[in-house]
Amino acid sequence: MQVFKVSMKVLKRNYPSILIYLGIFLGLSLLFASQGSRQEEEYTSFETVKTPVAVFAEEDTPLVRGFVKNLSETAEIVELKDEEDTISDALYFRIVTYVIRIPEGFTQSFMRSQEMILEKETISGTFGNTYTDLAVNSFFSTAALYLAADETLSEEALVDKTVSALKERTPVEVKSQNQKEEDGYAKFYFNYMSYSLVSILVLGTSLIMLVWKDKDLYARTEVSPLKRSSISLQKYLALGIFTLLTWSVLNGAYFLVNPRSTPDLPTLLHMGNSLVFSFTAMGMSFLIGTLLKSRNAISAVSNVVSLGPSFISGVFVPQELLGSSVLSMAKVTPTYWYVTANNRISSLGSLQEAQDHSVFTFMLIVFAFGMLFFILSALAGRKAMHP
Repeated sequence: MQVFKVSMKVLKRNYPSILIYLGIFLGLSLLFASQGSRQEEEYTSFETVKTPVAVFAEEDTPLVRGFVKNLSETAEIVELKDEEDTISDALYFRIVTYVIRIPEGFTQSFMRSQEMILEKETISGTFGNTYTDLAVNSFFSTAALYLAADETLSEEALVDKTVSALKERTPVEVKSQNQKEEDGYAKFYFNYMSYSLVSILVLGTSLIMLVWKDKDLYARTEVSPLKRSSISLQKYLALGIFTLLTWSVLNGAYFLVNPRSTPDLPTLLHMGNSLVFSFTAMGMSFLIGTLLKSRNAISAVSNVVSLGPSFISGVFVPQELLGSSVLSMAKVTPTYWYVTANNRISSLGSLQEAQDHSVFTFMLIVFAFGMLFFILSALAGRKAMHP
């Protein structure tokens, strides 16, 4: 077990730098997970924003007063002087984004079902004005329907009926097919763990592989009675222990920073999914360490293989916000399948649901990537020249 002992000594000698990297990546994962969970709550919530509106009425009637009062529930009524320069400045500086002018004789024409157009000025490209347009159209369209049904209605009665109708709200309830409420923090934390795992494992692997690429040590190993298969197995064993330690620390940190977490089914599936990804990340790291001979080159490649897939696979940006072409490219990376499995695990309630949502299939795909990396590293090791 000489190779194993030397590999572990290398890790032990460099454990301060590894711990620093581990602390940095763990801190980033915790920060990104908390921010991502908070942003997801904001994305899924809706709150009406009142648009600043100025109303100039050239007549004072019950219909006009009822309209302005109803509009104030969805818009902020701003008082302005009825001067062209003042209105233009208010629109330019976004003091108001919508100006309505009710001309003289509007109420009389409306009550007679005659066409009378409201004058308005808006700032183009302001999305909030859409809600103001909707509020204006809803009020007068509803009033027109009541008036068409009963032409004898007075202005006061017409306004009362219109306002009462517009106050009616249809309750909307969104039901999920999943039995368990989605744990957003767990999903984001385990998604960001993929970035941390790849970065840390590539660092630790590079330290071990570079030692064994030393010419003198390589020559002594070649003339030793140790078989190459035994040497490789001992390296795998050392890297496997390092991988398990890294995985254990990252998973243990999840329970420390999230006291509400319990080892329920989704959490156990998250941990299992991350363990499979750890195996794949170890294979990737071993392949990188086998192919490259410079520590600087390994650091550069580490940034590419950790940051690149994280951006296109849904770690830093949710998959729902990525384009189909980007996701198509991401499918050639194990990170995409790992993140997809995490997203589905976060709202599962039973093992049957996990099977129905192809979670285990995605884990198997991630595992297949790991086997491919180990096979490629074995082939690359056979064809490698003397250092």
